[in-house]
Amino acid sequence: MRKLSKSKKGQLFIIEAFIAVSVMIIMVTALYEVQLATQPSADSQFQIEVYSTLEALDVNGFLDDYIYSIINSIPADVIYYRSIITQAIYGALPDHGEFKLYYEDLQTSLVVSGSYINNPLTPGDSVVSIDYLITEVYGEYAPYTIHLQVWLKG
Repeated sequence: MRKLSKSKKGQLFIIEAFIAVSVMIIMVTALYEVQLATQPSADSQFQIEVYSTLEALDVNGFLDDYIYSIINSIPADVIYYRSIITQAIYGALPDHGEFKLYYEDLQTSLVVSGSYINNPLTPGDSVVSIDYLITEVYGEYAPYTIHLQVWLKG
């Protein structure tokens, strides 16, 4: 009789432990889901930051310097200004953001050769396109549009 009572208590303890572990797993999963559902997305306004970055690059003259160095075929300056623009835009994007940029000459409606940054990249599903107008370069009338596409990977 004693043996039978010990084995029933052991089985009951195992069942209680299984139920307790199951309840804990359900509670942790539910808390995790609530946390994901209520946490605001940090990526929702990245395009505003990218546009502000373009404005800052323009105010500091980097966009003019980049197009001037491309038109006048100054390779060292092209590399230098391309890296500054690339770092600035990646700094404004979330960690999983990508971009593609190029200049279009508005007088000829042609893409300025050599102005591409990240040309081989293929845009993702939801692309945000930003066009930025430059009307003069170093005080001379030279209308260019910067076409910028930004997207998030994954």
